[in-house]
Order: sequence, then C-alpha cells, then structure tokens
Amino acid sequence: MAQIYQLFKRAMDRYGVQGKELAGIVGISPTHLSEFRNGKKWVSQETFTALLEGMDQLAPGSKHYFCELLAGEQLGDTENSSKSLIKMIEAADEEEMEAAFLAIGRKWKKMRQNKPISGNHNPGLDSAIAV
Repeated sequence: MAQIYQLFKRAMDRYGVQGKELAGIVGISPTHLSEFRNGKKWVSQETFTALLEGMDQLAPGSKHYFCELLAGEQLGDTENSSKSLIKMIEAADEEEMEAAFLAIGRKWKKMRQNKPISGNHNPGLDSAIAV
C-alpha cells in the first residue's frame, strides 16, 4: 500500500500542481513541501489540511482524487460527475471560474506535452497558454 506522501505527490502530479505555488499559498517553504512529497519529513495536521485545501484551490478536484487514492476506490457516482461539474460551473463565482480555467489550462498543456506531434500541430495555439 502506498504511503500518504506518495498519494499526495501522485495527486499533485496528475493535476499539474506546482510545488512552489502550493507552498506559497499554504505558507511553507518549497523545501518543506518537497521533503514531505519525498517522504523525508512529515507535516502537522494543520499543514496537511492546508496543503489539501491549497491543492484543491489550484486544481479543483485534486483533493477528491487524493481521497479516492487514499480510500483505494472511486468515491461518488461517476454517472453524475458531469452533471455535478455543470452545476458547479453554473454556481461558480468569478474567482472559482478563474481557478477552474487555470486547472483546465494546466491539464490541457500537460496533455499536449505528452502527445506526439502530428500534422495538426498548431504552435500558435500551444504557446497561447501561459500557465
């Protein structure tokens, strides 16, 4: 079974959360976060909670994903996921929409970086994302 720090690292990586940015939001040093992610040091309960909240602020859904990894199973009904996402978007304020767009941009950029270049490659579009 994976350790909590490994699951946290996996969630950060999956959602493209940058350690320096998360550390800044939480108020810890990037080194402290790196040591936690690598299993060298633990963090307090308050800091861990703040890390989860900060990660979810930067990449909505990442905390839920971490909880699924921790539980070892999918939480919630997947059929209602898209309906739930639509409701969340409709209810979102300007700050939440900005966070969602940033998360989508990060995800899209990461997917594009891992994709082989095809004939449909559009360098102008690829460089337009400033994440």
